[in-house]
Amino acid sequence: MAETTSSAEGAPLSAADVAAIREHPGFRAAVEAYAAENLARHHALHPIERWMVSDMGRASLSGTVTILDAFGRLTPAAILASPPVKAGEVSRGRARLYLERALANGLIAAAGPGDPLKGDTPLAASPPFLAVFRGIMEVNLRAAARLDPEAAPALARLDEPVVVRRISGAAGLLLAAHPELYPLDAPVRLFQDRDGGTRMLEDLILRQPARRERLLQACRASRSALARAGHCSRLHVIRLLKDGEAAGLLSLEDGELSISPALSDDAERYFAATFALIRTAAVSGLARA
Repeated sequence: MAETTSSAEGAPLSAADVAAIREHPGFRAAVEAYAAENLARHHALHPIERWMVSDMGRASLSGTVTILDAFGRLTPAAILASPPVKAGEVSRGRARLYLERALANGLIAAAGPGDPLKGDTPLAASPPFLAVFRGIMEVNLRAAARLDPEAAPALARLDEPVVVRRISGAAGLLLAAHPELYPLDAPVRLFQDRDGGTRMLEDLILRQPARRERLLQACRASRSALARAGHCSRLHVIRLLKDGEAAGLLSLEDGELSISPALSDDAERYFAATFALIRTAAVSGLARA
């Protein structure tokens, strides 16, 4: 892969940075620790807080809200014209429904006069909303710090709102500069695009035997267990597995779930990109806080 260098408030991110994270001897252990911590954190959330990040579309919109809030630019118009909508990850209709539900449940609130569903009305993310993303940031930073000590200092300062805002802002600039890090047609989206799918993926990572060739290879799993992990129905899991089998990404037979090398490789790519991005955003954000 050709190097892709840009600057988020002075911090570069390159393909070499992502490769270095992935090639680190502790990378697999960091992914496993991340999966365990994030799965437990997610299950401890209130149901509406889980809803914010239950699939990649809503997670991307919630991340966008956090970034816009950090820059003081959160409005209905900004949400409806945000990168997840422009890239086709979510439709404008779905983004509007997301905003309606977030407002109705107090996750987002009007911060000035005007209709909170229209135009340039100032909005603000609520403390509970921001707390969810602070938790996500902390879990990601802890994993990144296992692989690069430069990420560690930010962990000790996540109780400072200015630090969280700076890291969120830097992450937003990096995401805008590097859309290639998260392609919408990636195999791992089989899980990420579905309600609870990312939690199922984390559960499968934790079910893998200690001695294996790949991050994801084969393990004992049931539809009921995956449904519990994802807070969803067995029917939802059955549909995911059916689609995965049709795409040649996995198969379930007699309680043994086998995962293709392509899906495992793409999951590694995703985690390496995520840890590299949060590490770079943390270094940049801390330098300016």
